Amino acid sequence: MNRTKIGLPLLVLLIVIMLYFAYTYGIVEEEKEIDIEEEIETVPDIIIEQRGAQTYAIENETQAVIYQGDDTSAIRAAVKSISQGTILVREGTYTITSPIVVGSNTQLIGDNSILTGHRIFRVYDASNVRIAGFEFRGPGEEYVRHTGSYGLVQVAHSNNLLIEDNTFSKFSNYGIYLSTRSTSDYNEEISIRNNQFLDYGYCGVMVGKQASSIYIEDNLFRDINTLKLNTNSYGTAVAKGSNEYRYSEYIYIRNNIIENNPMWEGIDSHGSNHLYIENNRIIDCRIPISVSHITEDNIYPESLHDVSITGNYIDGNLDAAKQDSGIYVIGGRNGGETPYINVTLKDNVIKEVNNWLYGDDGAIVLQNVDKALIYNNSISDVGGTGINLENANNVLVQKNQIKDLVTISEPRSAISVSHVTKDYEIDIEDNFVDLSADCKIHFEASPEVSEKEVCIVDLSDFSLSDIDTGAQNILI
Repeated sequence: MNRTKIGLPLLVLLIVIMLYFAYTYGIVEEEKEIDIEEEIETVPDIIIEQRGAQTYAIENETQAVIYQGDDTSAIRAAVKSISQGTILVREGTYTITSPIVVGSNTQLIGDNSILTGHRIFRVYDASNVRIAGFEFRGPGEEYVRHTGSYGLVQVAHSNNLLIEDNTFSKFSNYGIYLSTRSTSDYNEEISIRNNQFLDYGYCGVMVGKQASSIYIEDNLFRDINTLKLNTNSYGTAVAKGSNEYRYSEYIYIRNNIIENNPMWEGIDSHGSNHLYIENNRIIDCRIPISVSHITEDNIYPESLHDVSITGNYIDGNLDAAKQDSGIYVIGGRNGGETPYINVTLKDNVIKEVNNWLYGDDGAIVLQNVDKALIYNNSISDVGGTGINLENANNVLVQKNQIKDLVTISEPRSAISVSHVTKDYEIDIEDNFVDLSADCKIHFEASPEVSEKEVCIVDLSDFSLSDIDTGAQNILI
């Protein structure tokens, strides 16, 4: 009786222990299986390799030779031989003399492989393509002047692409170009990430018209047009719109580093809706960030809308011969009739921008904008003007820090407001401005409002509506 009473609990305890170890072992085994699967690399279907003066395309499973000959023809033969699969290009330097068209459902993987040429890969009318691990170079020791609209990797009318972990250098035109051949071309769901664009002449990544859901993330752009062969040059850019083509939209430019572009812009957009420029680090570029509405045909049928510029770090060069403002947002260039609508500039750091272009200068410049938030930006060691609002309506300027302004050629203003009409609403609240500004707020109304120009040194008891300028709802 006593043995039964004692034995039953021991049996239950033993079963519990066994179940526990079985469960734990199962979890460990499951985790091991997952880890093993993650470590397995994709097995290539075709291998490209150089043997002496010949380049071979080899079917991996059978070791059958698909092609033997020159670099370009070998890679082209490999791409044409499969409807889907992975092509591995082994170590070597390959000279590409004409573009290689890449079809759908293809992975092109480089293994310490260098591809040189003017035009290397064309992804046209394709989907589900990955290009990774290559070093792309222009054909010469140095880039030359920008002369054409083509890229080392060029995309047209394609979707679901991933271009990652590549290096692009010494090219004269575009590293990656998302292009449109006609109004029926659209590029969608394309990710360009973890690439390096080094020592080149014109533009690292160009997003053309009619693109959507484009992600440009975690890339490095360095030493752009340092030979100064081109008037303009870019880290990454979004192309101009037109009355004929749809504007690009949902463009995400995030977590990139852009360094040393003495001639033009780090990040540029000439036409995009739903544009997000976030958490980039931009060092020593003549114009760090420029967002504007420019069309090829000078026709502006509608306003662009929704741009968010947040969390960026901008460090200019006060000693540079020419450097424009830190961040521009400019609406349609048709007399303010089509403003950029819904603009957010938040949590940016802007320092040492010399603003030599007086009149349009500023660490932050808004022109022809409607509905904007300028919030919690840190501005320091900037020449001329901290925040410049020109023909900007429905604006809240709040909790920004503006300090250590530097005189370039004209008096320093922490905040400048101009081209104001009677129905404008501009709220300026809770900003910190130190004593470095000659003028805390520079206010200049449009001629039909007043010919007065107001410069206020003490913000504590100031409301523009109290001094009969005709402007309304401007609160300090």
